[in-house]
Amino acid sequence: MTFSEDHEEQQALFDEQPFKKRKKKYKGSKPQNKKRSKAKASIAEIIPIRDMTDDGAFQLQEDERYMDMMQLQSKDIYSPSMDETEYDIMMMAKFFQSYAADIKIVSMNFPVDMQRQLDAVDRRIKKNTSPLYERFLFRKREELGFLEQHRTNREFYLFIYASSLKQLTEYRNNCQRYLGRVAPLLPLTEEKKIDLLYKLYNQNSKLEKRG
Repeated sequence: MTFSEDHEEQQALFDEQPFKKRKKKYKGSKPQNKKRSKAKASIAEIIPIRDMTDDGAFQLQEDERYMDMMQLQSKDIYSPSMDETEYDIMMMAKFFQSYAADIKIVSMNFPVDMQRQLDAVDRRIKKNTSPLYERFLFRKREELGFLEQHRTNREFYLFIYASSLKQLTEYRNNCQRYLGRVAPLLPLTEEKKIDLLYKLYNQNSKLEKRG
């Protein structure tokens, strides 16, 4: 056997080896179609809220728990003195140490409500008899309408959770007692709570003015 023939035979064996491995690897194997997870039938199965109770709380679907929300009254953090700021930090730390139940603080932008100011301007327009003052009132009304359409307020909300309505009332009172001096908690109407949940689950949507 010549050198060239020996070289060709070794090259053939070398080229054949990967083919055999490849053949062994895929022999008898077929791609299996994975089953897709079943889509939820309705949005009610996705949102964890089942119903609203008579006192304005929400019954959750998981473990028969309950939830309520209150608004945290915001405050200026730049003008207070150093002693006041340290006191607020101490009270907040004390609250988080003593309150062991589940809570969640949510910040969200809401449209500016200028309806009271607009109603006041409309009353003055009806009673006005001066053409010069009337132009000023109409300009003021346009400014208020622009703020209501294009400006938002950053608002903060406290979500609290409990295993029963009685426990939820107790947690609500504890939060109001501990946070009263730092960030007073304001009750929310049922309409505002529904708007808050709608905005929470539709964050790209814009709330339209109701009524």
